[in-house]
Amino acid sequence: MKYLDDFMPGEVFRFRSNPMSTESIKAFANEWDPQRLHTDEDYATKVHGSLIASGFQTMLEVFKPIMTEFMVTIANIGGIGFDGLRWHRPVRPNEPLDIELTINSVTPSKSKPDRGILHYTLSAKNPQGEVVFSTDTPVMIQRKQNDTD
Repeated sequence: MKYLDDFMPGEVFRFRSNPMSTESIKAFANEWDPQRLHTDEDYATKVHGSLIASGFQTMLEVFKPIMTEFMVTIANIGGIGFDGLRWHRPVRPNEPLDIELTINSVTPSKSKPDRGILHYTLSAKNPQGEVVFSTDTPVMIQRKQNDTD
């Protein structure tokens, strides 16, 4: 298990998302974001050059490896929110995304010494190396317990 004290500003962790198929983009959109640019290939192609994924689906796909490969190894107390959440470019079918998690700051709590805030930037790039998604995310993480406490 990793604790707040195990992280350093500037550390970078890399992940890769699974590509979203045309079918999964349409299925997600039909349930959660039924706009034509996510459900109608002809319309989306005229407007964007192809069908594009919902930004919400993109966000979930970016966070999936963070949650399943990174956060499961951390003494996470809970998320605090998202700052500067942006969808920079559309994500198209069958594009895996290269994801970087960069630690910005590690701040022990002044009022609760057993925890602190891990602040990281998350960004995802398409196969062309273009940023498609970014956000700054603070999370509350447990600190290592001092054996003399």
